[in-house]
Amino acid sequence: MELTLGRMFRASVIRCGDKDAVISGDTRYSYSQVEGRANRLANGLLALGLKKGDRCAVVLYNRAEWLEVYFGLAQVGIIAVPVNFRFAQREIEYVLNNAEPRALICEEAFVNIIEGVKDKVPSIKYYICLGTEKGFLDYEDWLAANSSSVPECDVNEDDPFFLGYTSGTTGFPKGAVVSHRNLILHYLASSKELAGIRGTDVMLLVMPIFHSNSTWFLQLMAMTGGTSVVYPSGGFDPEQVLSLIEGESISFTSLVPTMLTMVLNLPEEIRSRYDVSSVRLLMCSSAPLMTKTKEDAISFFRGIDLYEGYGSTETGMVTLLRPEDQLRKMRSVGKPTVGKEVRLLDENGNDVRKGEIGELYARGIGILLDEYWQDSKATRDAFRGEWCSVGDMAREDQEGYIFLEDRKKDMIITGGENVYPTEVENVICKLRNVSEAAVVGLPDELWGERVHAAVELKQGRTATEEEIRSWCRESLAGYKCPKSVDFVEELPKSATGKILRRVVRESCSPKTKSIE
Repeated sequence: MELTLGRMFRASVIRCGDKDAVISGDTRYSYSQVEGRANRLANGLLALGLKKGDRCAVVLYNRAEWLEVYFGLAQVGIIAVPVNFRFAQREIEYVLNNAEPRALICEEAFVNIIEGVKDKVPSIKYYICLGTEKGFLDYEDWLAANSSSVPECDVNEDDPFFLGYTSGTTGFPKGAVVSHRNLILHYLASSKELAGIRGTDVMLLVMPIFHSNSTWFLQLMAMTGGTSVVYPSGGFDPEQVLSLIEGESISFTSLVPTMLTMVLNLPEEIRSRYDVSSVRLLMCSSAPLMTKTKEDAISFFRGIDLYEGYGSTETGMVTLLRPEDQLRKMRSVGKPTVGKEVRLLDENGNDVRKGEIGELYARGIGILLDEYWQDSKATRDAFRGEWCSVGDMAREDQEGYIFLEDRKKDMIITGGENVYPTEVENVICKLRNVSEAAVVGLPDELWGERVHAAVELKQGRTATEEEIRSWCRESLAGYKCPKSVDFVEELPKSATGKILRRVVRESCSPKTKSIE
């Protein structure tokens, strides 16, 4: 039998039937209900003329329908293109034109944005909306008009399942092509590593489901026979997280450090109202936890297995810091996961010595990237033979534990989101009064890092912090916009004229504060 997501989910339906597969607010869908809706979606797309290998873009907030969309597309080999709903309109337009989907599924909240790009994305022939909108097929009416029988389509395990768009150092997202087989092997290895994820688990999905993290865990829980509880989009409320943990008996969740910090910073009288004893497994990723946050988490969620992980859309989960090492290897991302190997290489492709910094490459079970969509150069740059890298720099200690030293060169991770300085700098420099700009990440107790801009103005010109921030908000997702701005007489440069972001970062006063 071919290892495809559609077949794996149908196996769960046979085992689990009437059990809750996904919960979102008042919406609860059993495995059988999700299968019926996924089949209707798949048959509906085939009836519209889509075929295996076509793409379907998805622009949704966190909601139960993600599961049926993913498995409906998987069953007929239509490639899912989850779109970051935090992108500005121009960014969404770029992704859609790059992926060239033939259909797009969205919800009412995004209709205005989609209407703004319709004439600029000629590949899309069918627009489907979760809601009634002129010019869009009504999602529920459209589903109801199609058959719930298992669709006929020959899908192979090496066929692409989705395009995961990740930001690039030039500011343009790249579409990572990920196959059914690679994802399933990744899920099997992950479920083994993370305290044996099982069908009795109830997982709270907090991160946006367009993200690889929640995409992975939503599908992994469905393969395992567990239940996914979807946290609503629109802002993170730490007390609501505790309420859901108690109300749904959550046993597993995955958070970024910012979210965990907000939960732990709630007043004791609020935290003590909620029973969190059901939680047995907590995963943290995107940045190493601060020592105090880690200690407070272990104290509050008594008896949990705490894991920290490093990975990417391209590589899947690469390393894990396991529970027994949490208080012994602070700031480490751990050792390679089962079936994976890691090498740290210098610029010439030679292995560096223990303690030295090198670019992190990985190979083995569950490496996800097959290629970058329509980008052969980026694909070549990502691989050295079978070894894959996304450009992260790291060092290894004498015991084999990995410590990240730089993330994709100068990438900033703020609240779990990746921000590339070049993209923000390009926007700032379009302001007529700006000569040059350097964007760096500064430590922030809440966000992990915050986006900071050092701006050099043209001679005789003026600008304010709010002008810089307001300008950025017009073209960039909110999390990419600078939270603090310094104006400098001259940016530091190397002998070749390259702006030295490291010097900019080091020169920032500890008193430099975020505007918000």
